[in-house]
Order: sequence, then C-alpha cells, then structure tokens
Amino acid sequence: MNLVAKCLAAAFFTAALTVTGISSALACACCSFVGQRSVYVQKFNTQLDEFSFRSPAKLVLGERDDHPIPGMEPPVEDFTVTVARLKDRITFSFRDAKARAGTLSLVRPQTIAIFEVDPRDTVDHGLGPNLYKEWTITTAMAGDGIFRRSTGPTRRITLVLHGRGNSCTDSSSFTHWTLQVHGRGPPTYTFYGELAANGR
Repeated sequence: MNLVAKCLAAAFFTAALTVTGISSALACACCSFVGQRSVYVQKFNTQLDEFSFRSPAKLVLGERDDHPIPGMEPPVEDFTVTVARLKDRITFSFRDAKARAGTLSLVRPQTIAIFEVDPRDTVDHGLGPNLYKEWTITTAMAGDGIFRRSTGPTRRITLVLHGRGNSCTDSSSFTHWTLQVHGRGPPTYTFYGELAANGR
C-alpha cells in the first residue's frame, strides 16, 4: 500500500470512529436507566400545540346505572370530541349520538407537571428501559351545555397525556389522554381517548 493509500485509509478509519463516537454520545444522552424516576414542574409554553386529539372519546362509567354527569341520563359512554387551542384556554367539545353536546375548558396554565418512571416491565435493548411518562396540567375550568351543572368555583379540571419512551421526550412519546373534572360538589367524571403528534 503506497503512502497516499495509507493516509486515506487512516483518515477514513478516524472519521468512522468520530461518527460512531458522536452517534453513541447522542444516543446515550437519551438513555434511560433501571429504577429511573423523575418528578418535576416546569413552565408551560406550547407543549400541547404539537398534539392532535383523536375522536372518539369515551366517558368512564361505573358499575351503577346512574350517569356521572349531573342531569344527563341514561348513561352514555361514546362521544365525538374536537379540541380548540385559544389564547387563554384549551376547549374540548363533546357530542353524543343523540346530539347532546357541551364544552369543557381549561384555563391556559402557568406550569406543567412532568412524571417519568421505569415500570420495570420492559426489556433493555442497550439504551435502557422504556419509561412510562405523564404530562399533567390542572386548572380552573368552565363548562357549558351538558356540563353546565358540574361546573363552579370549587371545581377543577385535569388533563393528562400518557406515553412511553426514553429520556428524551417529545410529542411522539405520547399516545393517550385523560381528562377529569373533579373537586367539591358533583361527582368526579373522566373522559379518555387517543392522541397523535402532528404528522403521524
């Protein structure tokens, strides 16, 4: 092998090691570890703008025949849902098969709670376990239509996005949502459904 060939081979080998090293470093920055658990609160900005809330939505029904939403009988489980993101609030619009409808609105929050944990139920393929993740916001609420009787100053609404992934979190990590109305007064009730990041 002549000198030029040797130099080219050495340069190629060095470049390969460098690329491999960079790739490994980037991968390890997102690695999770066994027993990992993170709980913290950060400033809310535009996190929810990346998501599409899929229809239909389901209302959690208990074993009894009564309906968890005051004044709405008989029990109904299935609803269509659309979500609007306004400057000061996020509004969920629900409608059942009988065209009974209403909206539930969250005030735009100041903060969002982040939770990640290793559930120790997945196989580590070299980059760590698949973490269970939640993004949660709880705010004052407003409601109209079928939800009018379940609103008030003592009521709150909580939105939770659920998913799985490594230590680097983006919208693709989340697949499901839960929306719960709770507080003093009428019974607690919960909707749930699927979501997708834009472009998926």
